[in-house]
Amino acid sequence: MKVIGDLAEVNGEIEEVEMEEVEVKRVEVGSEVEDEKWVFVESDEEKEKRVVVGYALTKKKVKSFLQPKLLTLARNKGILFVAIDQNRPLTEQGPFDVILHKLTGKEWQQILEVYQEKHPEVTVLDPPYAIQHVYNRQSMLQEVAALNLSNSLGTVGVPKQLVVTKDPSSIPFEVEKAGLAFPIVAKPLVVDGTAKSHELSLAYDQSSLSKLDPPLVLQEFVNHGGVVFKIYIVGESIKVVRRFSLPDVNRYELNRTGSRTGTEGVFRFPRVSCAAANADEADLDPRVAELPPNSLLESLSKELRRRLGLRLFNIDMIREHGNRDQFYVIDINYFPGYGKMPGYEHIFTDFLLSLVPNK
Repeated sequence: MKVIGDLAEVNGEIEEVEMEEVEVKRVEVGSEVEDEKWVFVESDEEKEKRVVVGYALTKKKVKSFLQPKLLTLARNKGILFVAIDQNRPLTEQGPFDVILHKLTGKEWQQILEVYQEKHPEVTVLDPPYAIQHVYNRQSMLQEVAALNLSNSLGTVGVPKQLVVTKDPSSIPFEVEKAGLAFPIVAKPLVVDGTAKSHELSLAYDQSSLSKLDPPLVLQEFVNHGGVVFKIYIVGESIKVVRRFSLPDVNRYELNRTGSRTGTEGVFRFPRVSCAAANADEADLDPRVAELPPNSLLESLSKELRRRLGLRLFNIDMIREHGNRDQFYVIDINYFPGYGKMPGYEHIFTDFLLSLVPNK
């Protein structure tokens, strides 16, 4: 068992241990060798000053987020992560300064809402009602479209899109009525944390649309040089990384591939953002690799924090290939994979401390 701060890693699982550290030394007493134990226990003053973060995360999220480098740095800064026991009433646990969560379901939402009413002094990251906006791909991009963000450094919009909830046979008519141009990206309407909710399909002709499975959001595919900018937001901090994305679409090549494979114009992809390699070190065309301007990202993140009511999220943004100043937001994710963000442990611990300034 390896002790990390106030937690222990046991067979890959993070568990709580007692607030005590024991250092054992071998010392010689006369002709005998004995163990001398030095016990270090937190003082009451230290316990009062520490920031206690209760977390309710899936096992997968615990493994990717609560990495040893984060836990060690957090302990050194006086932050204690404590697992919330979902089999016990939340009001009987704690006390907490911050609650960090990424669980779905109405029951958990109600538990948090009741807890917030009784403990308004505790910061919940993030409020359940706010998270619901980004669990629906129709509502998640509405705030971006409403921003109509444009300045001398660029314009940020969303691809032209359409929500389809009816049977597949109605899709060709709805697409023609809305004036969407091919190729079209089809995404599940609801983001529920499953792998299926992150699958993408690419349809490039009218006949392929009826093979899609609603409810869906249909977006015009924008050629973007095969690179997506992952913009991580942690409070007021912003970090951008490049990831490889779907390649630019050549309709002739798509037609040939569809004919060979029998997919008849529909191409299905797994979760692109998870499978894609980091493109920061790749030898890219400078016109593709250039990061969006900082001031544009600061304006965008500030407005989305305010409009969405979220402090932990990321934005998937692309630049239209051949148009240096035109950007599109194609997805927003709550509490993304921060473990993949360079230096996340420093950014995140500073953010947690900023939430409890009196400690």
